[in-house]
Amino acid sequence: MRIESIHINSFGKLRERDFRLVPGLNVFYGPNESGKSTAMEFIRSTLVPMRGRSYPERTKTDSGTIVYEEDGTEKRIQMEGKTGHAGDVPRCMAEMDPAMYRNIFAMTREGLDEMSPLSNGDIRTRFLTIPGGESIPVVIEGIDKDRDCLIGKTSSSPSRINDIKERESSLQARIAKLRSNAESYSELSARKGELEDRLDSIRESNRSAEENNAAFTKVESQRAAFNNLGDYRRQKLELAGKTMAQKEAEETYLRLSDEKKQADAAFNAVDDSRRRQISSLPGGDEARLLEYRPRIQSLLDRQPEYQSRLSNPLPQPVKKDNRSIRMIIAAILVVIAAAVWIVPDIDVIVKVCIDVLAVGAAAAVMLIRGKELPVAAERDHWLDSYEAEVQSVVEAIGMVHTNPASDLRRLSDILNTLNTLDATRVGWTDLKMAAMAADNRLLGFLSQYGGEKGYIQARKNYDDYLSLEAKITALEGSIRQSGMDPDKPLPVLERMPIDRTEQDAINTEIGRLAAQMKGVLDTKELDALIDQAYLLNAEKEKVLKDGAVALLSSAIVQNACADLYESVHPDVISTADRYLSMMTMGTCHFDLDPRNSELSVISCSEPKNSKQWSTGLRAQILLSIKLAIAKEMGSGEIPVILDDVLLPFDSDRKRGACEALSMLSSEMQVMLYTCDDDVEEICRSLSNVSVIAM
Repeated sequence: MRIESIHINSFGKLRERDFRLVPGLNVFYGPNESGKSTAMEFIRSTLVPMRGRSYPERTKTDSGTIVYEEDGTEKRIQMEGKTGHAGDVPRCMAEMDPAMYRNIFAMTREGLDEMSPLSNGDIRTRFLTIPGGESIPVVIEGIDKDRDCLIGKTSSSPSRINDIKERESSLQARIAKLRSNAESYSELSARKGELEDRLDSIRESNRSAEENNAAFTKVESQRAAFNNLGDYRRQKLELAGKTMAQKEAEETYLRLSDEKKQADAAFNAVDDSRRRQISSLPGGDEARLLEYRPRIQSLLDRQPEYQSRLSNPLPQPVKKDNRSIRMIIAAILVVIAAAVWIVPDIDVIVKVCIDVLAVGAAAAVMLIRGKELPVAAERDHWLDSYEAEVQSVVEAIGMVHTNPASDLRRLSDILNTLNTLDATRVGWTDLKMAAMAADNRLLGFLSQYGGEKGYIQARKNYDDYLSLEAKITALEGSIRQSGMDPDKPLPVLERMPIDRTEQDAINTEIGRLAAQMKGVLDTKELDALIDQAYLLNAEKEKVLKDGAVALLSSAIVQNACADLYESVHPDVISTADRYLSMMTMGTCHFDLDPRNSELSVISCSEPKNSKQWSTGLRAQILLSIKLAIAKEMGSGEIPVILDDVLLPFDSDRKRGACEALSMLSSEMQVMLYTCDDDVEEICRSLSNVSVIAM
């Protein structure tokens, strides 16, 4: 099945939108709130409807169509209203569980982090373990428990065989005591003794063959260990010729890196502060303002005098009236008083009153002191000159002139900033030199390894060397414990045949004599004791046989696990391992040892279970597994839909993930919804990719 086109009439915030898809990787790119999640939910709700609420919630006006190709035929499926659907449901998705679909085939970031589907017994058994491997840890535990119960960990450990030996010893002592009471018993016993001696002689003659066969069995059991030891020694020899960085080098690298970070942080803090201060200066030009600092300082030094002159202006000149003027005025008044008598038709009383008033006014003019009359004040030329100089400096340094008081405040702030920059200049220079020195020390250290990548490879070489040493030491100890020398080649042995015809005949005769001896004694107690002895011997043989089976089973299971771990991988895990390797630049692989009871990975030669995964590594692991399961479970027919699942990845691993999706899209259709600019740019550089703008 491949989706060819999507038409959304109405769903959530989307109206009348059309999207055409290619069979490979389709990247829906757009910013947040552009409708990516809504478009993805339309596809999920149309193909595999889910009960309960979803985002956006279905409404009665929702409608749209998905056109897809299946078996060479174009088919359609429609969303109609709040719960309705029409058209052909894709055959590969007809019985799909909605929760499984959203956790494996149509994932959001939250769905990607959900591990419960991988713990499901059906998925884990079908896809994530070696056939039968899921029960291996329980099998090993059961075998070890049976072995310890039957024969014990050591010869003195509590066990069934030691209990049987104690009971057998006690029983034989009681039988021997009863037999000694019968005279005829001694002859039979002598004959039986002779046969037993002969049997011992035969066994002695067969001992060398039995020892040879035992040695042959031991050699064969150690052959795999010798082969592995040889491989590890060759790998160690190859590594010994490569550059290695030991623990002391790592401590030096971490110390120098920390010194560089601290020096850079200290310098950047002071440098940022200075940059902010310089940017606050007019034009951001410190050097130009330093040229004007003497004039600014001179203006600020004269500011108190300026303020004083503004507050206390110069005394204003005044002019006093002339006494002669007052006399003239008085004379005029007297003339007026005399003239009144010349004018006819004026009453005498009125003339007298006018004379009195004129003479009184003249006297008053003469007696009143002269008043001071102000003259227009002159402006202080010093203030004009000072303010003109302030305006000139302000405009020269690139500021807009407002008024003298405001200009002087801004000039004062500029001078304070220049003084502060002067105070930090020496410290800034020292910190810059310290940062450069720390960087040079780190580069000098890394140069002996050919740079940082070379150092990382040298660290890996050393870790691999130590790992090989540990494996070699363990194998050598195991081989020596078996009684063999790991530094010498395995001896060449063949299994020798052993003839047991006479031995079996003697055993038969001994049995017959034992029966006769039993008849001679003819006592119920002895019979009962002998019966108990035979039963006890049979029980001992069964316990020994079961113990030997447990030992062999343990060895077989352990060797089988080692072989399975190296050679048998489930198809899904092999595919997921390839995807994970691409996403992590080859630093991570899945740990397939069937003795492990949970999912784990090998990261930089170190095993890690799910509790030890970082957020980014967890996302990469789960995406790899779910993509591989989707490919296997859907047989390439069910499209995979992903919503911003690459956000936790760093830049390099985003490229690896995009390449993995591109490779997967050659076998099944993939739709990736993203708001990440890096992902969009990476995908545009890949083949078989269609980028759809939201």
